[in-house]
Amino acid sequence: MVPNLFVAGVPKAGTTSLFHYLALHPDVFPSSRKEPGFFHPFKIKDMDSNLEAYKKFFVGHSGQKYVIEATPGYFYGGKETATAIDTYSSESKIIIVLRNPVERLFSFYKYKKSLGHIGASLNFDKYISKCKKQTGPIERETYDFWAMIGGKYSKLLSEWYEIFGERMLVCFFDDMIKNEPKFIEEICKWLDLEKKHIDDGKAKVQNKSMIYRSKRLQRVATSFDSMFSGVWYYLPWIKLPFSGLYNLFNAKPHNETISDSLRAELIEYYQEDMKQTGDFLKEKQIENLPDWLSN
Repeated sequence: MVPNLFVAGVPKAGTTSLFHYLALHPDVFPSSRKEPGFFHPFKIKDMDSNLEAYKKFFVGHSGQKYVIEATPGYFYGGKETATAIDTYSSESKIIIVLRNPVERLFSFYKYKKSLGHIGASLNFDKYISKCKKQTGPIERETYDFWAMIGGKYSKLLSEWYEIFGERMLVCFFDDMIKNEPKFIEEICKWLDLEKKHIDDGKAKVQNKSMIYRSKRLQRVATSFDSMFSGVWYYLPWIKLPFSGLYNLFNAKPHNETISDSLRAELIEYYQEDMKQTGDFLKEKQIENLPDWLSN
């Protein structure tokens, strides 16, 4: 069975929580790793050689209606990635979650800092200065600083719609935060699943950004977490005490904020694209847009 449900974007818009929430439904079979990345723009040229490894992420499927994976970086592959997924899984459905691009950018910065991918001394203002130097297409070597461009949704959204049309659902991080059970219920309706089969008590926020005292220890912990991701899905109660103990010793909250002047600059940077994105979604009869798209 090939995957037929993809959470394809965008990064830092609650896609990990959405994946784990939907995976609680008995008619949904999740990949053993949340982000297999097979159709990622970095890896798409190597798909043929990686196909057998990709299939292993879905071993154990036993007749569930949906086989899901979630790699939010797929969104940035635009038409190329959308076409590749549609060719591989012609009946597949796509979920895209959009988030206010300024807040998404700041969250991405905090996340990358928590992983040790960017220097601890690099504050958000300096990070944005580095992002401004990225003007070309997404590349592996510059991905950590491509996040500013990555908040421009309109062109990519149009390319995904061109391939998937009614098989694509666009929803919003704002609604997830406001009322997560209702947010999931709407997605279940679109998938023709009954939300009542999901136990809300088993859901929890995923991928919360923290600052880690030891980068080396954090890298080891990240590798360990990825290695046993399949175990955590089936036995989540085993992971919780380890996570709590680890965060107690090696983590602290990320308390940095965006200055008013930089926030205003970023809003101006995204203003035209937000208008284009909002207009495009209205043309597709997508209503109840969040404030950052409806103003």
